Amino acid sequence: MINDLLPEYYKAYGDDPVYKIIESRVIDGHEVAWMEFKGRSGKRKYSGRSLYCECDFIKGVGWDVKDSKDGRPYGLSGKEKCSKRKKTVRLRHLELQKEYLEMFKAGNNLLILHQHIPEIVDDLKNKVKAGEFLEDGNGASFWGGYFYLQTLAAIIDPSMNFWEMGDSLVRDKKISLEGAVVRDYQEPLPPSWQECFKIEKDGWIGTAFLPAHSKMKQVWEFSVSRLVDGKSIPYQKVPKLPLMHHPTFGPDVADVENAKRMLLQLIQKEIKKDNKRKKKK
Repeated sequence: MINDLLPEYYKAYGDDPVYKIIESRVIDGHEVAWMEFKGRSGKRKYSGRSLYCECDFIKGVGWDVKDSKDGRPYGLSGKEKCSKRKKTVRLRHLELQKEYLEMFKAGNNLLILHQHIPEIVDDLKNKVKAGEFLEDGNGASFWGGYFYLQTLAAIIDPSMNFWEMGDSLVRDKKISLEGAVVRDYQEPLPPSWQECFKIEKDGWIGTAFLPAHSKMKQVWEFSVSRLVDGKSIPYQKVPKLPLMHHPTFGPDVADVENAKRMLLQLIQKEIKKDNKRKKKK
């Protein structure tokens, strides 16, 4: 059981954070628990709740010090394969589905739940605020939201298209989405472009811009200008380049290399055209 495993875990990691079981479920002899953690990072205290199972705290499954150069423990991914953990999440979704079927007097008709999605969203938000268990992990919280669209679909009707459901809720101004994370509704930000880098060559300047937020089309935008009497004069509209990776924490290295390559080609193309014009004169 988890409480029996914690002493050795604390011995390796220290007791920061400290874990406390809020709700425990035993699936085929394996404990899966909704737990609260509290710790400190420098002077800042932090806390949260997340789903854990015995695997997280078993040496050689969720953590180990073997092969560690400095003898410090490190996390392993073995816990991610735990079928008991996945079964616990599914059972919780079925519990919530039953709760809503009873709430809306739907019998076993899941289609009736489709008619009450906004109410279910509001109720699930309140459950998250109250610290209740809805899904594995706390990634939605990291992104400033409540839960994932996939969780909402799993509760209402696993066969539904959760992206269509999400788009409908956004259109009706019930939620905002960051990826698949359900957040409180916010009016979309106006499109704007942020300068990322410049390339200068032979009196020409190429500039690459990134979209300022995720609701914009995820492409590079370029401008090519030339210097005339020390001033940058816009010269030509240039094509956009799709981003291969979402630049949430800044552009991916491969995206930057592609953008630099394309921008340099555009500058060289304009230099050649300009040289031809000069020769004709």
